[in-house]
Amino acid sequence: IYFLNSLLSLLAINSSKMGEGKLVYGKDDVLFGKIEEQQSETPFGNLLDAGTGIHSLRWIATLGDKGMTSFTAVTADKTMKKNVQDEAERLGVHEGNHIVVGNWFSKLDLPYNQYDTILADYLIGALDGFSPYRQEEMMQKLVSFLKPGGTLYIVGLEPIPDFVEGPANIICKVRRVRDACILLAGHRMYREYPVEWIQTQIEKIPNLSLKDTSSFPILYRYNTIVRQLDVGRRKFPLFPKTTLAKAMEEVVDELDKEALALTKDGPIKFGFDYVVSVQKAFLDENNMTRHCE
Repeated sequence: IYFLNSLLSLLAINSSKMGEGKLVYGKDDVLFGKIEEQQSETPFGNLLDAGTGIHSLRWIATLGDKGMTSFTAVTADKTMKKNVQDEAERLGVHEGNHIVVGNWFSKLDLPYNQYDTILADYLIGALDGFSPYRQEEMMQKLVSFLKPGGTLYIVGLEPIPDFVEGPANIICKVRRVRDACILLAGHRMYREYPVEWIQTQIEKIPNLSLKDTSSFPILYRYNTIVRQLDVGRRKFPLFPKTTLAKAMEEVVDELDKEALALTKDGPIKFGFDYVVSVQKAFLDENNMTRHCE
């Protein structure tokens, strides 16, 4: 997720100041495009973005023509709330919608009890940074806010392993060093979950059915990789000792050179993002489950 977030942050900085230039359409984003494909002709209705950010907001702002009636965007980060509020105003979608700051496992004041559509955009992986060890509870909580017949879309990154053979191992090495820098700075890392874990959790929840699982290979270019090294570099001032920071700086610089050499002939294809869509069943008058067609 750090690879993705850093890339999206750079895109946010470099985007045009005009609202129209900042919109993200499904035709231009493979993950959001898959969600639109899965939603088909069903209106998005009242939508909950359970872990919002600038990128998802720019896509949500395009859904008025796809039957979205309103949205609620939730973040645990006060700075992110301000950024999202400012972006919503620039995009002209701030009126009639709600941006909420709070932790899902403390008091969270949402304007609605249930939603037609819920987006969990890299939320499960990010949870360890705010509410560690509660990922299973989060799945249950999200479903509790989903209307019968509604759809939950879970976007995630398949975890990067510690080691692989071949050039792709540079991605593993960078991930390990970046995470070490985060820990040495006294901060919490995100923790990605494999798509199989998501599917297993879905099977445990009553009245929930798996609609679709799609995966999308990732291409790592030099600039994408070096942004993750920069995440580590920004942590150096927070290390407990300057000598430790200096030694880690040498390690990071060596990985930078290695990444440049390995990607000179093109990007490295490694790992994948995924989109899992699930639907909540209706209950008939006898409280018997009735799944949607």
